[in-house]
Amino acid sequence: MLPIRRLLLRDLLVLMAGLSTLILGLAWWSQQQALKRQASARTESALHHLETVLHLELKASQSLGEVVQGWWLNGALDPTHPEEAARLILPLLTAQQSITSLNLALQDGPSLLFLRRSDAWFMRELVQPGPQASIRWHRLGRPGDRMTSEPWTPMDYDPRTRPWYQAGATGTGPSWTEPYTFYTTKDPGITCTFPIRNAKGLLGVAALDFLLDDLTAGVWSAQPTPRSRCLVVDPGGRAVILPNDPAFQTPALRREAFLSPVGSGFLEAQSGLLRAPLGRTQTFHHQGDAMIGLITEFASLPGIHWRLLMTVPEEDLLGPARFRLWTLFGMALLSLGLAAWRIIHIARRVAGPISQLSAAAEALGLGETPPPIHSRILEIRSLDRALRQAGESLLDQARLQRQLEHSQRMETVGTLAGGIAHDVNNQLAAILGQLHLCRETLPEGHSALNRIQRAEEATRRCAQTTKALLSFSHQSRPELQPLDLNALVQNTAAVLEPLLGGRIRLRCQLTPDLPPISGDAVQLEQVLMNLGVNARDAMPEGGHLSLSTLVGDDGRILLDIQDTGSGIPEALLPRLFEPFVTTKEHGKGTGLGLAMVFSILKAHGGEIRAENMAEGGARFRVSLPPADCAEVPVAKGPDRLKAASPSLAGRRILVVEDEPLLREMLADALTLARMQVTTAPDGTLAWKAWQQARGFDLVISDQRMPDCTGLELMALIRGCGSEVPFILVSGQGLESVEGQLSADQRVRFLPKPFELPRLLPIMEEMLSPRKD
Repeated sequence: MLPIRRLLLRDLLVLMAGLSTLILGLAWWSQQQALKRQASARTESALHHLETVLHLELKASQSLGEVVQGWWLNGALDPTHPEEAARLILPLLTAQQSITSLNLALQDGPSLLFLRRSDAWFMRELVQPGPQASIRWHRLGRPGDRMTSEPWTPMDYDPRTRPWYQAGATGTGPSWTEPYTFYTTKDPGITCTFPIRNAKGLLGVAALDFLLDDLTAGVWSAQPTPRSRCLVVDPGGRAVILPNDPAFQTPALRREAFLSPVGSGFLEAQSGLLRAPLGRTQTFHHQGDAMIGLITEFASLPGIHWRLLMTVPEEDLLGPARFRLWTLFGMALLSLGLAAWRIIHIARRVAGPISQLSAAAEALGLGETPPPIHSRILEIRSLDRALRQAGESLLDQARLQRQLEHSQRMETVGTLAGGIAHDVNNQLAAILGQLHLCRETLPEGHSALNRIQRAEEATRRCAQTTKALLSFSHQSRPELQPLDLNALVQNTAAVLEPLLGGRIRLRCQLTPDLPPISGDAVQLEQVLMNLGVNARDAMPEGGHLSLSTLVGDDGRILLDIQDTGSGIPEALLPRLFEPFVTTKEHGKGTGLGLAMVFSILKAHGGEIRAENMAEGGARFRVSLPPADCAEVPVAKGPDRLKAASPSLAGRRILVVEDEPLLREMLADALTLARMQVTTAPDGTLAWKAWQQARGFDLVISDQRMPDCTGLELMALIRGCGSEVPFILVSGQGLESVEGQLSADQRVRFLPKPFELPRLLPIMEEMLSPRKD
């Protein structure tokens, strides 16, 4: 037997020192690897961003040239009328800051040149090209300024001899030239040419000029760190965009450096990257600094075949992270020192009277939960037995209390979810209806139709979310429809895979030509996500997760979810799908996930079975019945409202809805269909409207309304002997009586949110003469 103080000091200090050394070592190594990967990823992201910035800048300017080309071809732009051309083009040039000049050269020689100098624009008018050419400059200023002109002066110049004109005249579409020195400004730049042709032949060439200095300034503004360097070279290895280096800080220095070959004596640090593989980060040292470099190809525009080089000092990317890492390690060491001091202090104080601790253990066994005690001391062992008994009693009581509180919270959340879903369904129905009405007012092929369709898709996704809330609160039945299980597994796997982390491999083994199943896609996705996340938690060290589909011997469709984790305790297998049964640690699971999976599959007529595999891990097998149809219906595009049939035109419709937006939308839609619409905000006012004018042909009523519900309103109307057709709409509250209502041919139930193309056919069917 050892004295308690020496035993505590020896065991606790040795354990703490060993674990601390191991944890700190592993943490340091993993953090260093993570920092290197982070630096490479940030460099790739920065280079991709610069590539995008450069592409968008050039593409936007090319689009402007295409606009000018279109104006010229359709006659809106005539270079022979300089003043009209200036009024038309100047607003475009002013909005696009990267363009330095625009040249419009006619096929027979005359041309117009729009040139930017500082913040003002000038126009040069050229006639009689060649040795006898004459030019005249006009100051344009800004849009709206008065144009001032200078006298005509002679100039020996013919734009048709310039390389940009010849490139445009022989081309068939927009094309970018190789970088060269401009004739007028003597600055290096590039040109985008646009041939102007009609059925009779070449009319002329439009050319947009860009200074390499302006492109360089745009790239500098987008560099990731102050000390990063970006270089762009053409196929000949000439510098097209210069790095942000002190040697190129003035326009004069950059003008001399542009189009210089990169190599020995000029940008030697970047020249080595020209021979590196594309898209692969390289690490090298330059002037004592560790650098990360990357090269990629930029050839997204016709005529441009450049290479983009990016070098970033490693310290710029990792310096702040390393400082935080050192700070955390310092704090960890300080905490370990404080813990060691505390252990020594506790060890000295624990050597008190053991008899008092034994008496305290008996008191703890009656009401409190002490921590477990592990010791070779006889007195501590007797105390441990008493503390275990008290602890087990308290744990059982606390577990039952948590289960009761959790059930109460779940009931409250379910009720709240149902109320929220009802209110949201009202708004979604109004949004869908207004989108349909917007589509009807637009002609086929209108550019806004795609935006309306995307808004409808987003609204339908929101409707699926509210449906999931109702399912969660047990206030909605699954909407069964033919589904392709393989497609559902693939779509869910795409969402599940990022949640698994990088240490778990996801594999899908799908049987082709699988018969369709009858199910609710949203609820079955919940089943697959729940089982996938459970499998992830069972593999904290990584592993494999496989999703397989196949057809069973009895014709049912099977879905296997198998992992390589720790498996399921055999004692839990018989009651695994009961509420509050969980394999996870305390505080990490509610015990309701698998119970919800079982409930959903039971509502689908399916089954689920769990088993441990001999090779390790667990497998969940889901069995679902096949659908009655042989094929999954092909998804259709958005429906357009059909013209109102004679059976609807002129009909008197009573619309009862307490949501103003939905009520107004229904009134607008039915009025557009040439129906006479009367609206009421609740059942009481609707009953008064019915009593005042009994000639309504059909009633559309919400179910959940204050004072008088839709069913109560229908009972009042039926009580006065009327058999008027009745359409009940609701996002919640009719599931229990839907079967009873379906027996009445004069009543239809329409769940919210609904779409107008679904409502009008129901109305037409109910108002058409019935055939015996």
